[in-house]
Amino acid sequence: MTTAQQTDRDATGPAHGERAFRARGVKKHYPGVKALDGLDLEGFAGEVLAVCGANGAGKSTFAKLLAGVETPTDGEIEVTGYPHPVRNAAEAEQAGVLMMHQEPLIIDDFTVGENVWLYKLRQGKDIRPWARKTDTNSARTRQVLQEVGLGHLRPGQSAGDLGPGQRQMLSLSRAAVTQHKIMILDETTASTSEEHFKDILDLVRREKQAGTCIIFVSHRLNEVFAMADRIAVLRNGKLVRVLRAAESDPDEVTALMIGQALKALARPAPAQVEGTVPVVSVRDLHGGAAHGVSFDVHAGEIVGLYGLVGSGRSSVARSITGQRKAAGGTISVRGEQVHLDSPRAALSRQIAYLTEDRRLEGFVKDFDNGQNMSLVVLPRMARAGVVDAGRERSRVRELIDDFQVKGGTKTYTRSLSGGNQQKVVVAKWLETDPDFVVLDEPTKGIDVGARANIYEIIHGLAARGKAVLVVSSEAEELLSLCHRILVMRNGRIVQEFDPEHASTDDLIRTALSHQD
Repeated sequence: MTTAQQTDRDATGPAHGERAFRARGVKKHYPGVKALDGLDLEGFAGEVLAVCGANGAGKSTFAKLLAGVETPTDGEIEVTGYPHPVRNAAEAEQAGVLMMHQEPLIIDDFTVGENVWLYKLRQGKDIRPWARKTDTNSARTRQVLQEVGLGHLRPGQSAGDLGPGQRQMLSLSRAAVTQHKIMILDETTASTSEEHFKDILDLVRREKQAGTCIIFVSHRLNEVFAMADRIAVLRNGKLVRVLRAAESDPDEVTALMIGQALKALARPAPAQVEGTVPVVSVRDLHGGAAHGVSFDVHAGEIVGLYGLVGSGRSSVARSITGQRKAAGGTISVRGEQVHLDSPRAALSRQIAYLTEDRRLEGFVKDFDNGQNMSLVVLPRMARAGVVDAGRERSRVRELIDDFQVKGGTKTYTRSLSGGNQQKVVVAKWLETDPDFVVLDEPTKGIDVGARANIYEIIHGLAARGKAVLVVSSEAEELLSLCHRILVMRNGRIVQEFDPEHASTDDLIRTALSHQD
C-alpha cells in the first residue's frame, strides 16, 4: 500500500486502537431461524478480529449485516465517523466498509487488470468523457498483482482462465486500490491453498499498518491464530466469548464453538492391499494440467493427492471421473480398461466424484434437500418411469438422519450452512453405492465439527472396502486422514509419503521444490 494511501486512510478513519465499529443488541431472524440473537461486539482500528463458530452460528450473517448486505431485525451497527447506523450496502460502502466474499466477484469477460480496478469502473468514472481513464495495464496494476502473489499474470489476459485460488487472490487485490477503514474477509481463504496464505498475511499486515479494522471469518483455526489479535466465538447466534489470541489455543476455541472438546482424529485402520487387484489403476494420464500421472487405489485404502494451485491435482480428479475427457493414458477398473468420457460413464462403473465447488456444481440451487439427495438415484426409486414419492421421501429422511443434516426434506439446500450443504452433496453421491470415491477439497469452507463428520464418513467408506482418493491443498488434513499421500508438482506425481513418517513440512517442501 502506498504512503499516499496510508495518509488518506489515516485522515478519514479512526486512529490505531480507537473503535472502528460497534454492534449493539443485533438480531437477525429468518422464518423459523434466529441467525443472530442480541449480539454486542466491537472492532478497533489496526487490529484483526476473528469471528469463529460452527456452521449456522451466525458468523457470515454478522459479516453481511456489517457490510449492509442484510438489515438487522433489531439492534444497530455503528461505524465510527458515519452519521447514522448502516442500513444497506451503499451506506456501508460510504462508511468505509469493504467486504471480500468467500465466492469472489470476478467478471470472466474482463481482463485481470479490469478486475483489479472493478470497483472504480463500477462507479462510472471512466465512462464520463472528461474523466481521466484508469489504466488497467499500468505499473500500479502489476504492483498490486505482485503483492497478492499474482505477479506472473498479465493484466491484459482474460480473468475467465483463472483457477479458484487465483480468482480469490485477484478479488483481494482490490483492497490496495479501494478506500476503506473496515475490511471483512468472509471465508476468503477457503478456496486458496497454503502458498497463497502468506500473501494474505502480507496483505493483512499492510492493512493493519494503515489502521484498518479487519474482520476475519474463518473455519481454519490455524489461520485464525496466525492472523488474529482477538477472537469472537459465536454459538447458536449468540456471542459466547471474546478471547485474546495470544492467551488462547485452538482446543479452547473449538470447545467454545461446539460446546465440547473435539476428539483427535484417529488414524485409519491399516489397509490390506498386498496381492489384491487395485479398484482403480491410472497409467500415464494426460489431461488439463496433468502430465504422465500413474497410481493405484485399492479397496479399503484412502489415498491423498496433495499439491499447490496449478499442480494438476484437480485435473487428475476430473479426468478419472469423467468430468473431463483425458487427453491420453489409460484408466482401469478392477483390471479392465475403461473409457470414462462422461460422469454417467463413470457412475456406470461405480465411480463417484464430489466437486470442490459445491455451490456451482454440487447441488441444484432451486431444489430442496429431498430433490438434491435423490437426484442421482431417481431411476432406482421409479416404477414404469414414475418416481415413487413416498419411497423417495422415506429414504431422504433416513439420509438426513444418517448424515446429521440440519433442515428437513423440503428445506432448500442453498439456505443451509456450508457444512450442511456439503453433507447433502456427500449423501447424494454415496447413495449410488460407489466402489471408488473421489473427494476434491471435501472440507473446504466448513467448520471443525462438520469436518469431523466428513472425516468419519471417509474412514467409514474405507472400513466398508471402498477405494477413496482425497484431493486436498491442506497437508495436515491428509496426514491424519490417509494411508498414503501422493504429492504433485508441475502436473506430475513427484513423491509418495507414508503419513506415519512424514510431516506437513515434508509435503509442502516437496510441492514447492523447483527441481524435477
